Amino acid sequence: MPQQHWNQDSTPVPWPRLYPKIFDFNFQNINSYGRKSTFLCFEVERWKNGSFLNSLKGVFRNQLFHDHAELCFLDWFCSSPHVQYRVTWFISWSPCLECAEQVAQFLKRNVNVDLSLSAARLYYENEDDQGLRDLVDAGAKVAMMAPEDFEYCWDNFVYHGGRPFKYWKNVRRNYYSLQQKLDEILWD
Repeated sequence: MPQQHWNQDSTPVPWPRLYPKIFDFNFQNINSYGRKSTFLCFEVERWKNGSFLNSLKGVFRNQLFHDHAELCFLDWFCSSPHVQYRVTWFISWSPCLECAEQVAQFLKRNVNVDLSLSAARLYYENEDDQGLRDLVDAGAKVAMMAPEDFEYCWDNFVYHGGRPFKYWKNVRRNYYSLQQKLDEILWD
């Protein structure tokens, strides 16, 4: 597996794409056995000349002795207060409480950044529920990855060599179940 690179100033550098086996193992919305890494596929669009332009995309992974994937993105992302940004994350695990709080604080300080976050799986710790609610309160759009999101990620963030994406068994059923659980967390 490739290792995350860091600039001389310790800023993380995103990977351009994931290998198929890494994506298949880490993004499936099934039993989480053995899935300890978090991968974050991102797109950053900026408002220019009356529309959003897709300007940057890549992948971050949590690091054993460094930040979680979400914090790697925040360390890397440089925004101008004079530009409107639309940021989309497809993430293998929903953020933990600490990451969610830091992302929520970032969004409150950077009102020019709109974040949409879709997770393959929910990170189940009781206090993490509050982190997801904090993200929504800070303006983030939080959802579970729908089957079409997995295919989109395969097409845009995976070195697939022209192979089409294959849905795994119960992908849609798992999505509905996870989305229902997320809705209970956010709105009950």
